[in-house]
Amino acid sequence: MSTATESNPLIILGSGMAAYQLALELRNRQTDLPLLLITRDSGHFYSKPLLSTALAKKQEAEQLIIADPAEQAEKLGIQIITFAEVQSIDREAQVVHLDEQSYSYSRLVLALGAEPYYLPAPPGALHTINDLDDYFVFRQDLAGKQRVAVIGGGLVGVEMAQDLLTAGYEVTLVSRSRSLLPGLLPPPVAEPLEQALIDKGLTLLKEESFKLIDGQPGSWHLELESGLLLEAEVVISALGLRPRTQLAEQAGLDVNRGIRVNRQLQTSDPAIYALGDCAEIDGQNLMYVQPLMASARTLADHLTGKEAQLELPALPVLVKTSSCPVVAAPPPEKAEGQWEYEQSEQAVEGRFLSPEGQLLGFALAGQAVRRKVQLVKEMPPLLG
Repeated sequence: MSTATESNPLIILGSGMAAYQLALELRNRQTDLPLLLITRDSGHFYSKPLLSTALAKKQEAEQLIIADPAEQAEKLGIQIITFAEVQSIDREAQVVHLDEQSYSYSRLVLALGAEPYYLPAPPGALHTINDLDDYFVFRQDLAGKQRVAVIGGGLVGVEMAQDLLTAGYEVTLVSRSRSLLPGLLPPPVAEPLEQALIDKGLTLLKEESFKLIDGQPGSWHLELESGLLLEAEVVISALGLRPRTQLAEQAGLDVNRGIRVNRQLQTSDPAIYALGDCAEIDGQNLMYVQPLMASARTLADHLTGKEAQLELPALPVLVKTSSCPVVAAPPPEKAEGQWEYEQSEQAVEGRFLSPEGQLLGFALAGQAVRRKVQLVKEMPPLLG
């Protein structure tokens, strides 16, 4: 094993959208930069947002694969190691240690993504659909079945419920909140979405929490904290995601909710960077595609010697709910102000205004989504 020098590769840990987009951006800027990508997964290149629309589009899991790791390695001119877990980072020697192998790096990028919150359950009872490998298992289990329970009323749970409904499945959604998408929508804007999903056939159970599950494959019995009993053939757990920070914490990097980085995506170690769902920028975990793509461009510029600093305009989230279009740009967590609403039969618009009248956030449902472009222009930047 060689001592860390600039002749050693830039190592990227991960194979999700952030990792592959960074590799592409780097290769576009510097054709001879040695790149090594190490992933715990299969390394297939795919678009993660498509996991929540494939059923309605009658796409099999295999059809979501854009390229396998061998094709990606050839296209990008990089080395890819799959199904390999990095156990530790030696920052002083600039080495990552796997189970039976170690690799020196010139610079290291953590694109580790986020992991689901897990519920106690028998093996195979709950599906957490966080990547393509998870989705393969879910689709195999779903074959020949009809009744699906979704636990969680956040973005993943709602989008999966919509996809299942559109594909003709019987769906029950259990949400602990009093309205769907509580992190994105205030209740008055969530209401038309909830009604549209109910009209589509959804059984919606709000302010209910999971207690336990038992049974066997194809016949699961769920008990909620209220005592309500449910039966389902397939169960999805969608209780949100948390940044994967364990490896960074073990290495002594500065970690809060995510791995803390500056506007160059640099961690507290100047040779290590973090990108995508695992990164925390100015106190924010920006777990969406647009911030990820912009971050990859900024980091690629910085790593190839250009002056770069991440700046982001207001970036609304488009929720994939065909029964009722929804767009949201939530206000900052501790922002002072209040929601104001305009409602009609086919549209609900919510605007979060500061005491001075500055628009700090908005949420739109139905025909109100047409106002998105105008409202974005009135918003302050996400990262100025």
